[in-house]
Amino acid sequence: MARDIVIWPNKVLSTPTKPVTDFGDPLTKLLEEMSESMKEADGIGIAANQVGVSLRCSWVGREDGTFFEIINPQVVEKSGPVTLEEGCLSVPDQFEKTPRFHKVKVKYQDRAGEWHELEAEGRLAHVLQHEIDHLDGHVFVDYLSGLKRGLILEKMKKLQKAMKRHKDEKDEK
Repeated sequence: MARDIVIWPNKVLSTPTKPVTDFGDPLTKLLEEMSESMKEADGIGIAANQVGVSLRCSWVGREDGTFFEIINPQVVEKSGPVTLEEGCLSVPDQFEKTPRFHKVKVKYQDRAGEWHELEAEGRLAHVLQHEIDHLDGHVFVDYLSGLKRGLILEKMKKLQKAMKRHKDEKDEK
C-alpha cells in the first residue's frame, strides 16, 4: 500500500536520516510501499523521509525506466559541476535550476545488505544526488535564493492547508 508523500517544509525532510541496520522484512515492506508511492506520483525517485520514515534508503530511477534501491548511500566522488532543472515529489509542481555534478561515484547497500559501488553520469547521477540529498536532510529548494525559496514556501503551506482540509472532510464522512 502506498504511503502519503510528505510536503516540504515538513521537519522530517530537513533532518538527516538514520542508517539502516535491520535488513529484514520491515525494510522490504517499507521499500515496497515507497515504490508504490513513487509510481502513483509518477516520480523518478523517492527517499524514505519523503514518506515520513527517517531511514537512509531510497529508490532511484534509471533512464530506461527501471528502478533500484540504494541503502546507506554515500557519494565518494563527484566531478563536472552542472546546473540542472529539478523538481521533487515533496515540492509538487515547482521546478528550478539546481547546482549538481555531471558525474558521481556512489557506494551503497542493497536490501540484502550487500555493498555496491556505482559510477554514474547525466540523468542517473542527477537522480542519485537528489535522493542522497534527501537522506542527508536537504531538499533542492535549499539551493535556491531566499526569495525563490520564500515564494515556494508560501505555495507549499497553502497546499498543506488544502490537503489537511481535504483529509478532515474525508474523515468526517
